[in-house]
Amino acid sequence: ALRDPFFFRTSGARTMPKKKGSRSAKSSSTPGKAKLSMLAQIVSSYKPEKIGNTYVKETLEELEKQIKYQEKPLNDLIKIQSSLDKKRYQALDSKEVKNRGAAFSAWLLKHAPKSHLNEKFAFKWGGLAEGSGVVALKPLKKHEKFIQIPRSVMLTSTQASQSAVGKVLMKDETFGTMPNLMLAVHVMFESLNPNSKHRAYLDVLPRIFSLPLFFSAEDLKNLKGSPTYYDALKIQKQTLRQYVMTTKLLDTRVMTALKLPQFTFRDFRWAVGVVMTRQNRIPSKTDPNKHVLALIPGWDFCNFRDGELTTQFNPEEGVDASESFTMHDVKEGNQIFIYYGNRPNSKLFLFSGFVADDHKSDFVEVLFSNQQADPDLAKIRRILLINRRLKEVAQPFRIYNDGKASKACMTWVRLCSCNKEEASIALKAKTPLIEKLTERNEKDANILLVKNLEKALKGYDTSIEDDKKLLQDENITPNVIFK
Repeated sequence: ALRDPFFFRTSGARTMPKKKGSRSAKSSSTPGKAKLSMLAQIVSSYKPEKIGNTYVKETLEELEKQIKYQEKPLNDLIKIQSSLDKKRYQALDSKEVKNRGAAFSAWLLKHAPKSHLNEKFAFKWGGLAEGSGVVALKPLKKHEKFIQIPRSVMLTSTQASQSAVGKVLMKDETFGTMPNLMLAVHVMFESLNPNSKHRAYLDVLPRIFSLPLFFSAEDLKNLKGSPTYYDALKIQKQTLRQYVMTTKLLDTRVMTALKLPQFTFRDFRWAVGVVMTRQNRIPSKTDPNKHVLALIPGWDFCNFRDGELTTQFNPEEGVDASESFTMHDVKEGNQIFIYYGNRPNSKLFLFSGFVADDHKSDFVEVLFSNQQADPDLAKIRRILLINRRLKEVAQPFRIYNDGKASKACMTWVRLCSCNKEEASIALKAKTPLIEKLTERNEKDANILLVKNLEKALKGYDTSIEDDKKLLQDENITPNVIFK
């Protein structure tokens, strides 16, 4: 069961068809209908260009305009809806946090007696560098199983699609192809249900996440120039679009018929944040060759450390559970960490809300471009690139945390720097990757490499020195440290 942050993508939202002669279906009965209607119009105005059956990727400038356009009406809506959700997003005192933690532990012991809770591990609610986490109750050996969470206590996309709400939403093609969105809506309504089976679990989940999804416009500006800036804007835009789509599908008639509680944008965004940071793939109960998404209570409080994947799903009869093993020896009282998978810091930041120091899997993706002066030579170089499925302009490449460029990147700069003689050598090469051609070519290739990296760095509004000064500011918001 690996943490697997699917991107919350969105296709065109569809409204439910109206009967002839009937009144238009109203949006879900919540405060701020006028603002919601305005946001629906804004969302529907975002129509990406389409060539054939493919949508053209939005430019950064287009995304910036869209986020700016929706910012004020969205903030107004959140303010109006606070009459409904204010209490849900108030900070808890330490006593309440511990009480909820104790209730969750009791719940997990009851519903997952083989979890090893209070035998090998316990939860620590606050006081850790990461906030909360899982600590060892006794010395644990490397690769010793320390936690086992059965499917029966998980929240899954299967449960979501089979629920009363899910059956309504599954009629829409977008929800039908997005189990992560379906699971988010399910989590939202479970959190609003005081009698939910998962009440104790939902009560200990964070109410606010350090994700770009929750960033203010001012916080987002600090990402400008970074590889995560575009995706951060995209996530915010798409989440609003999905919220509007959900309110249309769950109109007043549906909400009343299913006796659903009112929900706000903050409720929806919170549920998206929960799924984004905690979803995992597990084998389907009915078809082991297929996977479903799941939230795994208890295990999902294990914090990240670089290492190896030590979590698996055991489908054996009588087990049917997610199991996790220690990455190394753990002393009694120390925190038990797990590895979330081979993801760079940019993905950990976007979908988990943190970055890791000395992360062996880290890399930065940079867009490379090259302007050709000699048309004849440019044609030859273009053929060499096309043969290797590389682009001349806006080609993304990885730069790793040791400062080295990927082999594909070095192939690109070498081909874009070759003369006719070197191009002839490259044309005869049988491999997709090109090693050193000549001393002259290697020198020019490195010049082109540095040129593209310097261009990427100029995209930042601040220097490293500026960032260090910013981090010393006592009034800094928590989100800025993730720049």
